[in-house]
Amino acid sequence: MARRRMIFRSSRSIAGAVLVGLGMFVLYENLAGAVAWLSHVLGANGSEALGVLPAFVLAVSQGLQAHAMNHQQVLHGVLQQMVVASWPLLLVTFGTVLSRETESTQVHAESSIRDEQIAEKVTSQTGCDLSG
Repeated sequence: MARRRMIFRSSRSIAGAVLVGLGMFVLYENLAGAVAWLSHVLGANGSEALGVLPAFVLAVSQGLQAHAMNHQQVLHGVLQQMVVASWPLLLVTFGTVLSRETESTQVHAESSIRDEQIAEKVTSQTGCDLSG
């Protein structure tokens, strides 16, 4: 029975680590894609000649123009992109919860086993039963 619990706990811990790793990988890929897109946008309008600040101002002004034309659609698109980009955080959070539950359960189980071993040792040495 104890072996099954240990296997179950280690499986949860492994699953938690896999979820955290997968979530971190996807977050990294999303961030790398956003940086590549931003560098493409800034480079597409001659940022080498003008400098980064004017290129950024131009990109912001184009975004504001798009927002002024159809602000509901732009807001909907921004919110949708935020949700799509942040779903890996759910994987990281769930994996962390699985790993922490496993660790706390394991620590509690180990302390219970230690308490039982100490009680058995005291009982065998003194002849007094401490379980009562």
